[in-house]
Amino acid sequence: MKATATLRMLRRFLALLLLAWLLAPAPAAAQGCWMGGVGNFNFGTVDIHGNTDTSLGISYTCMSNGATTYFRTCLYVAQGAPIAGVNPRWMTNYNGAQMAWNLYADPARSQIVGSPPSGGGHGALTSTFSIPGGWVQRSPTVTVFGRIPGNQSLPGGWTFQTQLGGSAIYWAWSNAGVPSSCTGGTDPGSATFYTQASANVPTNCRIAQVSNLDFGTVASVRAPVDMTSQVVVRCPQGTAWNLAIGNGSHAAGTTRRMRSAAGNYVTYELYRNAARSQRWGTALGTDTVSGTGAGDNNPQSVTVHGRVPAQGPAAGGAYADTVTITLTY
Repeated sequence: MKATATLRMLRRFLALLLLAWLLAPAPAAAQGCWMGGVGNFNFGTVDIHGNTDTSLGISYTCMSNGATTYFRTCLYVAQGAPIAGVNPRWMTNYNGAQMAWNLYADPARSQIVGSPPSGGGHGALTSTFSIPGGWVQRSPTVTVFGRIPGNQSLPGGWTFQTQLGGSAIYWAWSNAGVPSSCTGGTDPGSATFYTQASANVPTNCRIAQVSNLDFGTVASVRAPVDMTSQVVVRCPQGTAWNLAIGNGSHAAGTTRRMRSAAGNYVTYELYRNAARSQRWGTALGTDTVSGTGAGDNNPQSVTVHGRVPAQGPAAGGAYADTVTITLTY
């Protein structure tokens, strides 16, 4: 009987020990941070004439211990692959063409986010915060700002991308106050994450500039009068284009004419070559001028060769015409 009573008390004591162990605070090793799923830097369609911006919110989770816990976190983003670099970073297409871009810690895009483990000459995106005691979790979100600068020589119709594996967040925590660095404090740690960046380059071309074809002041049109003007084309690298010129506002059939305010006319013509033997028209591939884009920051100038042919006397006055220039690509 006595032995049985002692056994019951022992069992009750073990049960109380087990309950006390289950209710005890989590060990200090539980303090720290970890990454969840991270999205990608998707720039969409690039504006080849200006900057293209995007941003990405990156979230992670940290946990306190039994007392208020102070954290400092430092987020770094990898240089990228297959071409490494931080200032700038690089994306590539399947043909190996390169697009410069970068990531910043501020909306003004003045502070480059460095690469792990120490920034590569640039800083981290740093955050500080506290979490109430009691093994409480908090999930901050930090925003990284991306930019693709404009006016790059990029081939149109391609997707550019880079892999940013090995990006990392470092943290340090303390119950006494915010640690002075992400490698100080109590039990500092780190976690890696993967993201990527991508952008599409359009095949958009544009006529950047057109100079007027001014034949000047002449005493007579009994002899030919020649003059030239320029059309400047900006087009993504490798994009084929065609430049056509219409017959004008005062044409008689295919004969181009300038008109005076009094209703008088002087004929003229536009040519593709300096010898003025190849008329410039609108039939693509037949009487137009073609070319291949050299990149938006490499403008291509095309010369329009004009001539007022010898003709009968014309009444005095200012003669003018307007023609439509069409860029096809």
